[in-house]
Amino acid sequence: MKYFPIYFFFITAFVTGCAKSELLHYTDENNVYFSYTRSGTNFDTININFAFRGNKTEDSTGFYVNLLGKVTADNRLFNMITDEVATTAMVNKHYRLPVTDSLLIPAGANRKLVPVKILRPSDLREKTVSLFLKLSPNNNFQTNMGVYNYAATNVVSATNLEIIISDILPKPDLWDNNSSALGTYSRKKLELLIANQSLVLTRFYSGTLYSTTQLANYARQFQAYLNSRKDAGDPVTEEDGTEMKMGPAVQ
Repeated sequence: MKYFPIYFFFITAFVTGCAKSELLHYTDENNVYFSYTRSGTNFDTININFAFRGNKTEDSTGFYVNLLGKVTADNRLFNMITDEVATTAMVNKHYRLPVTDSLLIPAGANRKLVPVKILRPSDLREKTVSLFLKLSPNNNFQTNMGVYNYAATNVVSATNLEIIISDILPKPDLWDNNSSALGTYSRKKLELLIANQSLVLTRFYSGTLYSTTQLANYARQFQAYLNSRKDAGDPVTEEDGTEMKMGPAVQ
């Protein structure tokens, strides 16, 4: 019986975990496994946070189901199921999967892109939900490639995939250090500040962060806007009904 080597190379990365190099073997058995990569690194978790996706009411994500075995001239269905015990997301409320008949390795191909529709109901602003998908054996394929590298510090599954769905905007790390200008954090305040001052949301969280001087200037201008609304008899309020205010340094 012949064995054929296949090499998978991965690097250490943020989120979920990743694998170092590993030598895999297979015989004439046909297997399928998940493949979701970012910057050349494979993950078994996909994160969808609508808070960073503007006003979208829905979105989509996708991943590949790859073949480890022989390419054939026939379409071959694979078996992908939802782990109902672990899944907290609700079908047709938080997500929609493609129809079962489309879950196949096409003739002459060695992989299939699987799209998943992600929906944005209001409850995602209060909680995070997860969709757990599993590959299981059928008459066409086995699922014996369980993980990418058992020896890795953080093992990446090849037959289980989690999609995490949320719409939560956490307090930026820079907020507390600038609370004298920004005041008490709320999502509503941050979103209104960004809209009013034409700011970039991601710059509150990563990359080139706004400086203390910039934030103080933006906060002062936004407080002037809040004051004008209050003087006009139409004050801006927080979700709990209290008056929205910036920090004491810009009053």
